[in-house]
Amino acid sequence: MGILEKVMEMAEEIAVSEGLELVHAELVSEGKKWFLRLYIDRDGGVTISDCTKLSRQLAVELDVEDVIPHAYVLEVSSPGINRVMGKIQDYEKFAGEQIRMKLRRPVEGRRKLTGILQGADKSSGQVQVMCDKELFTVPFSDIVRANLIRDIDL
Repeated sequence: MGILEKVMEMAEEIAVSEGLELVHAELVSEGKKWFLRLYIDRDGGVTISDCTKLSRQLAVELDVEDVIPHAYVLEVSSPGINRVMGKIQDYEKFAGEQIRMKLRRPVEGRRKLTGILQGADKSSGQVQVMCDKELFTVPFSDIVRANLIRDIDL
């Protein structure tokens, strides 16, 4: 099991115990610093208190288990309005919403797709997106990053 998978397993356990959903996690290097970013949610949205509570509990566990072998900054936040899509269940839950995807491998010659999410099939691991009046079927495992695109009317 890799570092990120181990972190996600630990964070998921804490999140569930707090009535939260772990939406997405990433461990990225930016310049000379490493960042461990976790995105959490719950019905009605998350509070700063939710983020703080998960951050504190996870930081203790990560230090005890010494999961990440180098220095890092831990950030816990809500997924925000342009929510990152981390699980195949998200693609079912947000069907009908506008989405932007970056792919590992091209699908019909395209590595980036922007369109309306049609849904997902967990059993086949496929996600469907309508782009430019054409339906694209994408293997979930080929999605590098995907975000909802939402406009705010002010």
